[in-house]
Amino acid sequence: MSQRSIKFLTILLLCSVLFSGCTIIKKEGLNSIAFDPAEYEQGKSSWNELLADLGPPDQIGEMGSGMVWLYENIDISEFQVGASLQYEWLSLIKLVHATADAKRVALLLTFDEDRVLKSGNLFEWEDDLGHDNAVQFFLVVTSLADADHLSREPQQLRWGKNLLAPLPEGLNAAWLPELNGKGIELRGTPLKAGQHTLEMH
Repeated sequence: MSQRSIKFLTILLLCSVLFSGCTIIKKEGLNSIAFDPAEYEQGKSSWNELLADLGPPDQIGEMGSGMVWLYENIDISEFQVGASLQYEWLSLIKLVHATADAKRVALLLTFDEDRVLKSGNLFEWEDDLGHDNAVQFFLVVTSLADADHLSREPQQLRWGKNLLAPLPEGLNAAWLPELNGKGIELRGTPLKAGQHTLEMH
């Protein structure tokens, strides 16, 4: 590599550092799941006690002669780094690279026919939501992550609305997790997996 090429790359690298900036976009879930298995005794703790401590679950489903509750909390973080040139109209444009991930917590509670706690399992994991590139106007910061399927409004606010699900989904209402059917699903589950496979799309 020639000296001229090295100088050009060095100047380009310095410019990208000097004229770059970063943005962090966060969408925090509404539920703060504070479940300590040591506080509840399997076979003795009632659903009334858990409902008072944890509040209403995101989903409720049947399980044999008992029932199952699902609590979910999802925090989405997106990190953006961008560069722009401070030259005339080019200063209004920013080249952006973004990466995003979701920290997820799910609490699964099962109850027997007497509404007594059978089991409580807490799961925590991270989802990689991918990365993307874009050209933005400098004054605009917008999310590049496709995370709408994870950040919808809380299920508790949609119970009544979901009772008006249009046909043909309504024909399988007994199996729809959103209508407290015979099962539950994590947010973001594809329509070709889980309970929704019983619907007609």
